[in-house]
Amino acid sequence: MWIFQDLRRAWEYITSQTGIDPGSATAKWERAANCYPSWPVCSSYFNGGVGGPYVYIAHDNAISSDTVIHETGHHYMWNATGWWLWWDVWCYNHNLFSQEDVNCGWSEGWADFIPLAVNSTLNPNDSCFDFGSGPCGGGFFENLELRNRDDLPPVFPWGDSVEGRVAGALYDLFDGVNEGFDSATFGFTPIANNVFQAPNEDCLEAFWEGWKISEENEHHAVRAIYQNTIDYDTPPRYEPSLPDRIVLQGLGCENAIDLWTYSTDDESSDSELDWQIVYTSDWRCGATIDGGDMVDIHPQSGWLGSCDVTIQANDSLKTTNDTFRVNVLPVQAWVFLPIVMNSNP
Repeated sequence: MWIFQDLRRAWEYITSQTGIDPGSATAKWERAANCYPSWPVCSSYFNGGVGGPYVYIAHDNAISSDTVIHETGHHYMWNATGWWLWWDVWCYNHNLFSQEDVNCGWSEGWADFIPLAVNSTLNPNDSCFDFGSGPCGGGFFENLELRNRDDLPPVFPWGDSVEGRVAGALYDLFDGVNEGFDSATFGFTPIANNVFQAPNEDCLEAFWEGWKISEENEHHAVRAIYQNTIDYDTPPRYEPSLPDRIVLQGLGCENAIDLWTYSTDDESSDSELDWQIVYTSDWRCGATIDGGDMVDIHPQSGWLGSCDVTIQANDSLKTTNDTFRVNVLPVQAWVFLPIVMNSNP
């Protein structure tokens, strides 16, 4: 009954959140049995091959809702895409923070994440994968919310070949508690819409490509992934380069350069970028950035000369610099236009 309730809760959660029917799932369990006949590994697993699809729940895992839904997550991915990582023998002895490969990291990371989402209906702040009854206790567990870029290998390896990092990235995309670089609060639906569609994704980077096609916000998403030691962020760039400007002595120039026009970033919109002047060869040229992300130039009264101004574009993870020149020239002549006035009352 415990296993049945876990299966049903997973199906109901996915269906209610997304409107997607993830399909049926079959679970096999036998009292006091931790090995399924004719299967070489004594543990819980998913089988999408001969005799399948089904999940086998080892007796020692029967009280672990996270383990049951983990295996069911494999089943639902197989239902939707037909993808099953049967051929990756190096993945058979995986654990949350073992360094495997990107395929194993994705398959197991997704399966580690989905019970945290499903069980959020029971414990909204439960960010632990529990191998016991939980939450965050009752035996060995790992709190994925606590893992971040301060973790040092080899105890906690980095990257998208580590399932705990993939699970943490998906959880940070999902949850509403933000820490560190994480600023994402997307919920379950956009993640599931991406996973439960063909063609199958076989690594987190493929999931990320699908995310970009979905037109979901990328700025906050890439920060959540980065928080979990996986770097898909590209730095901002200047296209075209910042132009030089000529200003006349004693005259200022408002909105001399619109930084939105010259800056771009693959994950961040112009409004999500930030700029600052990081170097000026001569402060007397008076270059500043206003609240509208425009460069204003107001040279010191009476000053003539040139200066180089370096502006740094920041997408909150990476920066790029570009330099332009300000030339302050003397006024050679004043030209006054005639005024025509109507003398009639």
